[in-house]
Amino acid sequence: MSQKTVHRAKLIIKIFIIIVPLVFFSFGFFAPGSERILTGIMVMGTDLSGLDRSEGMLKLAELERDLQSTRLVLLYQDRAWPLLLSEAGFDLNEEAILEEAISTGRQGSLIRRWQDRKQIKNSGCSIYPHYQIDHDKLSRRVSDLTSEITVEPVNASFEIIYGDKVAVVPSKDGVGVDIEKLKNDIEVVLIEGHKPELTLSLITIAPLRTTAVVERMGVTGLLASYTTVFDPAKVSRSYNINVAARAFDELLVRPGHMVSFNEVVGPRSFEAGYKTAPVIINDEFVDGIGGGVCQVSTTLYNCILLADLQVVERYNHSLPVGYVPIGLDATVVYNNLDLKFCNNTDSYLYLKTTVKNGQVSFNIYGDAANKRDVLVNIRVVEEIEPTVVYETDPNLPKGEEIIKQQGASGYKSAAERVVSLNGVVMHKEELPSSYYSPVNKIIAVGTMTQNLPQIAPSTLPSEAWPSN
Repeated sequence: MSQKTVHRAKLIIKIFIIIVPLVFFSFGFFAPGSERILTGIMVMGTDLSGLDRSEGMLKLAELERDLQSTRLVLLYQDRAWPLLLSEAGFDLNEEAILEEAISTGRQGSLIRRWQDRKQIKNSGCSIYPHYQIDHDKLSRRVSDLTSEITVEPVNASFEIIYGDKVAVVPSKDGVGVDIEKLKNDIEVVLIEGHKPELTLSLITIAPLRTTAVVERMGVTGLLASYTTVFDPAKVSRSYNINVAARAFDELLVRPGHMVSFNEVVGPRSFEAGYKTAPVIINDEFVDGIGGGVCQVSTTLYNCILLADLQVVERYNHSLPVGYVPIGLDATVVYNNLDLKFCNNTDSYLYLKTTVKNGQVSFNIYGDAANKRDVLVNIRVVEEIEPTVVYETDPNLPKGEEIIKQQGASGYKSAAERVVSLNGVVMHKEELPSSYYSPVNKIIAVGTMTQNLPQIAPSTLPSEAWPSN
């Protein structure tokens, strides 16, 4: 055989050695196929071999149901509590598991894939069980179960003493279950198949507001208070006043922060606990949900003025109200008219509300060094006489008049805030003006004509006629 023939034969053999494996890899063992999971792949003891995507999702959904019904036992000293995985907010991430199962043995170079598949075929492969545990749900459930051995932390708070002084009530640490360690222990049970008995560890839980935090807020005394009176016999209105005022009780406002009445109180609806009571709509009193809430906003507005806080937004009613002087009311309508103020002091504000014996009161506390003497002056700029409107009434005798609506004057008013310290005026400020619509005086005028029946004399009895 010639040297040239030998060289050609070796070249053909090399080409064969290179091409055949490529063809084998590309169209045989590693053909794309239908994305079925390779034989030998498992998750948490569940065999996924040969399943396509839809079959895999059904299998994993079944596995999730089984796992959620798994009962763990929580242990602490001589106590034991059962806990279902479903109560811990356990949830399999089927999509992530399926993606990993399908991609296993199909990544990397052709040689790497061949090696991985050989390993899977010989020894099998358990993939990571992607799952979530709801931390908050687990924490709440464990807290309920272990209430006899745990103690809730107590936030530092304020205590009002002698009406206008403020003291700090110290915080207290709590004792609770180490939820992060418990989650890790649950993972060991799930992945490594350990006995589902978990020994709890207790840790110290700090309060959200410590004594030091509350002391730094700088709330030391009363800045202002204001009270308005209502009729407690009007049950629905009284109830609404109580619900709205309670939303502000113990409210903390940081320096520079703006407070929206509507955001604090929320929607006035039956679902929120409000009842039907008179409200002003289109310059007249009608029944509406949340009647009485405007007395709360008005009381707060006047307290804001006396505390020398910045008024950001305020609107007056269309008619005067009886519980404050003209020009000092503040109406609110959810998603429309709001009362807003800003904490323009250098310390926190602390609000307290009380509703009792037909009175609603606001107290605003802050740094006592910021307390000022505040005088609010109001004046009626213009009184607008009501228009007299005559309406015909066919049910009244012609020419007769009755007053159907007395009417009321309208007003334009202005207000001024004068702030003093130790008898010296520090500044004066024009407050939002007010306009109240006049209410028409309505007089009904009768148009009915009386036609008496005509009776012929011959039809009357003789004794009906006068004798001569």
